[in-house]
Amino acid sequence: MAEEKKNESPGFPPLDFETLITEYSTTAMAYLGGMPDPETQEPIFNLQLAKRMIDTIDLLKEKTKGNLSTPESNFLENTLYSLKMTYVHAVQNSASPGSGKEDDESETADESDPANEAETTDEAKATDDSETNTEDSSES
Repeated sequence: MAEEKKNESPGFPPLDFETLITEYSTTAMAYLGGMPDPETQEPIFNLQLAKRMIDTIDLLKEKTKGNLSTPESNFLENTLYSLKMTYVHAVQNSASPGSGKEDDESETADESDPANEAETTDEAKATDDSETNTEDSSES
């Protein structure tokens, strides 16, 4: 117990799973324009670094599956959903003409984007289902 108190610094929240996820998600949001650069006061837009942070949180979700409490799991799911939706909007805005974002800091949506993974999986499943239905009807 005394060792726990030594590890906690004054002014910092307790170190737990939700704090870790909050720190990663705050970093991702900063790269999505959620915080100004301290020197220029301009929003920071770096979609590659934002995606990297979102992928890191997704990796933690995968590796901790079955080991989280219900509140921790819900917090993780909600945080990832919010980040992925914000990322999709940022990608769409960076792709639109006159968005004001530089091309070298943006990337277009592709199959490796976190927000597109579910969509790609759904499309593949729909294709598999339709092929199965076609095979079933031709056997009759």
